[in-house]
Amino acid sequence: MPQSKHRLPNTFYLSLVTLNPSLNIPLYRQIYQGLRDAIVDGRLAANTKLPSTRDLAAIWGVSRNTLRNAFDQLIAEGYLTAIVGHGTFTLKQQTQPITTPTKLPAERKRPISQIGQYLEPIGRSIHPAGPTATAFAVGTPGLDLFPYKIWNRIINRCQRNNTPHGIQINGIRKLREAIASYLISARGLHCTADQIDIVPGSISGMHIASLALLNPGAQVWLEEPGYLNVAGVIKYRGADIIPVPVDSEGMDVQAGIHLAPHAQMAYVTPSHQYPLGVTMSLTRRYQLLNWAAYNNTWILEDDYDSEFRYDGPPITALQGLDNQHRVIYCGTFSKVMLPDLRLGYIVLPPDLIDVYTGVKMPLALYSSTLIQEAVAEFMLQGHFVRHIRRMRQHYQARRDALVEAVARHLSGAVELGQVACGMHTVAFLADTLDESRVVHQARQVGIAATPLSPNYFATPKRAGIIIGFADVPPEAINGYIAKLAVAIL
Repeated sequence: MPQSKHRLPNTFYLSLVTLNPSLNIPLYRQIYQGLRDAIVDGRLAANTKLPSTRDLAAIWGVSRNTLRNAFDQLIAEGYLTAIVGHGTFTLKQQTQPITTPTKLPAERKRPISQIGQYLEPIGRSIHPAGPTATAFAVGTPGLDLFPYKIWNRIINRCQRNNTPHGIQINGIRKLREAIASYLISARGLHCTADQIDIVPGSISGMHIASLALLNPGAQVWLEEPGYLNVAGVIKYRGADIIPVPVDSEGMDVQAGIHLAPHAQMAYVTPSHQYPLGVTMSLTRRYQLLNWAAYNNTWILEDDYDSEFRYDGPPITALQGLDNQHRVIYCGTFSKVMLPDLRLGYIVLPPDLIDVYTGVKMPLALYSSTLIQEAVAEFMLQGHFVRHIRRMRQHYQARRDALVEAVARHLSGAVELGQVACGMHTVAFLADTLDESRVVHQARQVGIAATPLSPNYFATPKRAGIIIGFADVPPEAINGYIAKLAVAIL
């Protein structure tokens, strides 16, 4: 039994805990916090015998049940001990004071991983200093144009029907069949529903594929400049990025062969290169397919927004030209429909289905079956194709408005890249303009510009900003660009 060395007057406890009934914190919790802090900082020394619960309840004006709740918590956490017949005592705390060295190094590295160091710029780009800007966000579709009434009706019906699917590792078959039918007719793919895997975003499927196909230290061709998120996936796997330059014909395959002839994978965006927007020429496509077949390697084709081609029909996907089953095709509903669906898909060569599924299983990267059911209905009822056709017309009008506004207000300071396809373009900056300053000023006027230079991995970086145009009505675009011109010129 503790020996009571300290007996304090009851009036001492009145100042020890200050109760405020108007707070959202329960009274017992306020008592608990007050007593705990007094024990930890030494105002209540070890082995102090506390007044009875009757006396403390009267001092603080609470019920004895409230007080018992506070005492029970303090006893459970080791701040008090209750001894039958003797009372309640404070216990000695074994905490040691935190001491600071008298002299710290001028600079100390944070204990973060190499992956963390590599990917921190992505996080910094998501949380930039300055005001929040949402207009012209890269990858954001025209949310003002989405057929919400149709979608809500479909998803409500699916929710009422509540079709039981159980665990569907690769996604519900109804959606996979709808996707296969669409890809065959619209993108020229050769596939069946059995080759399709549904994932919570196409980047998740790329991550699974990298785990299934690459060993640490494997070489992977990546477009230069390229997609930072895919660079992150490659780094997660511990593989080595081989930056392969992009020109007006897309990835320079001969340069890739010179740099790493036996690479285990090549990541490409052939229909609409990210971020430059060029289309890979037919000659380069066959060069890439021949290289992959000869070296028994893989091609990861990201077809993220190629449905929106404005100066002609969509280009046939690379997978549609592949007769050696070397291409893994990735698509998404986030840019075509709604970003918060978090729904993408992967089309696998037949001999990769089992290994891919086996790797996916413990990762539990599954998508909502309700969303899958609703998207399948949206496609099967014809709304998906009609939505794409309608968006193509609206996005073309928004693209034209952007081109006109840039020519009017930023001529000589900004040069637009390819805008024949997709939902974004690159604005290359004149040598007199500083990229970081332009990005900052753009955010000041509400434009969510993304810097171009971080998308280069090895070669000298070219200054510019990446801007989406799908989310801004044509009539508003000129005003934004005019404000940007005033800010940066």
